[in-house]
Amino acid sequence: MVDVANHLVYELWSRSFLSDYLDLGGDSTFTLHDLVYDLAVHIAKGEFERIDLRNKKNSENAQHLVFEENNLLAQAFPHTGLRSVYLPLGMNNEAFLIRLVSRCKYLRILELCSSEFESLPYFIGKLKHLRHLNLQFNKKLRRLPDSVCELQNLQTLNIFGCMELQKLPKGMRNLVSLRNLFITTKQVDFPEKDIAVLTSLEVLNISDSHNLESLFNGIQLSTLKKLVLNRCESLNLVAFHAIRNINVLSICKCDKMELSMGIGSEIPDSRLKLVIFQDLPQLVTLPQWIQGSANFLQSLFIIGCINLKELPGWLPTLVYLKLLSICNCPNLLSLPDNIHQLTNLENIEMSGCPELWKRFKPGVGQDWYKISHINIVYNVQEEEDEEEDEEKDDEE
Repeated sequence: MVDVANHLVYELWSRSFLSDYLDLGGDSTFTLHDLVYDLAVHIAKGEFERIDLRNKKNSENAQHLVFEENNLLAQAFPHTGLRSVYLPLGMNNEAFLIRLVSRCKYLRILELCSSEFESLPYFIGKLKHLRHLNLQFNKKLRRLPDSVCELQNLQTLNIFGCMELQKLPKGMRNLVSLRNLFITTKQVDFPEKDIAVLTSLEVLNISDSHNLESLFNGIQLSTLKKLVLNRCESLNLVAFHAIRNINVLSICKCDKMELSMGIGSEIPDSRLKLVIFQDLPQLVTLPQWIQGSANFLQSLFIIGCINLKELPGWLPTLVYLKLLSICNCPNLLSLPDNIHQLTNLENIEMSGCPELWKRFKPGVGQDWYKISHINIVYNVQEEEDEEEDEEKDDEE
């Protein structure tokens, strides 16, 4: 489904429904045209309603409700035909939540973010049609009822930022339709065997799980397309061989993680298209297993890796690389001598790398000739400094 979604986004852009489109390989960024947004709002009129101070009650025909204020909940009685509900931030009306979950049996989307609840009603497992459950940033939530795992049509479960969540619910292997899983948990052991049998899982995001020490030992996640590991401070071992089919890998602020995997660490025929390494003080060069994606990798971001000292000589084997972004890596002094062999490279950023920029600055750097074939070479920090200088000159 991730591949299908990316293709559809590209098709929408090619037909001018989207702007500012940037293909990163396995992921993309874009902006929705204002006219398209206005058209969508017009088409949804009557079925989609926003409950706010100007519109305090919903019609019986509304299928999708967005609540802007907590004090308006009592004035909009949820009818049984609702398909999606977006509840207000900071919600603490337990009676309304119980009434909503018990009454609206056909809900497909439930957004309950940044609430004050410590637990959820057990009978949330009765919402058999639920496809999307977003509970992110419920910072007081301590437990999820095991009945959540009875939602066999659930495709997205988001418990990102639930900092007090003690453990994941039992029976996650029963979420047979789950495609997107976003996790924050205090538990030490990841339920690997349960996750391994989720044959629809494509996106896995594990963040702020400070007690996790290892992942994916003895399992294979053959359907996984995107993995994000963020601020898992104790995580030191990831069996990357278990996720050889992923297209997108992002690792940020995992200080203890061993990326090199030792001798013989190549992962042949891996399919990485986008890699992001951010704020990894242990990274001194790129891990060799990335080379296994030589026929796929399109975008590589290295950000805030203060001890990065070199890029490997095999970098030019990444023949499909289009974008290379190196930011705030002050100890990286040069690029490989054979960097000119990256003939498909279109865009390279060197921001916050003063010595590197000095050597490769367009037109004046001593090694500029090595990358002169690249269309876009830039330093965001220098551009911002120049803009500030121009503003000061204008003021004077």
